Amino acid sequence: MLDYINGKVMQKGLGYVVVECNDIGYKLLVSQNTSYELNLDQINIIYTHLVVKEDAISLIGFSSITERDMFERLISISKIGAKTALSILSVYTPSDVAKFIKSSDIVSLSKISGLGKKTAERLILELKDKVDMFVNTDDVVLKPNNPVSSIDNLVTDEAAEALMMLGFTAKESQNAVQKAYDIKQSEDVQDIIKTALSLLKK
Repeated sequence: MLDYINGKVMQKGLGYVVVECNDIGYKLLVSQNTSYELNLDQINIIYTHLVVKEDAISLIGFSSITERDMFERLISISKIGAKTALSILSVYTPSDVAKFIKSSDIVSLSKISGLGKKTAERLILELKDKVDMFVNTDDVVLKPNNPVSSIDNLVTDEAAEALMMLGFTAKESQNAVQKAYDIKQSEDVQDIIKTALSLLKK
């Protein structure tokens, strides 16, 4: 089984990275938190999980073993697939998720796109006794300089990555997106991107 890849991150996109190892480029689906922790054009160790379906094979990447372990627990729950699990780990750290599960915080969990109240309740019921090791783990996640809510972090993350795909540097993208968010205070990614582009053209 493929446990990890030690290679250079050649590209970052919305929800994925491309890693070159031994002249082979691997496309890995990742959370926004992992994407921010991986350094572009540098060698990174990325832990992996292979998802095999009838119509597709996907390789999931993680910046830490802790995040991978939480991902594997999340997808063990009925109706939580890889996409939803990555959405959860894009908004919250494994420690956050564990705390919400232990405290039966359905409200915080059900804010995630694709995770309804009933699924959140099932997640809490089935994992409450299986996440103790994740509480207070030292997950360090890059955040914008100005503190905003986890949901807003996801919005600004997606907008910044979209700008980088258009050719702007990470620093230019992050600064423009943060300014755009401060101006608009919007959770609409397209709205933030449009405003950020107008700022970059000035």
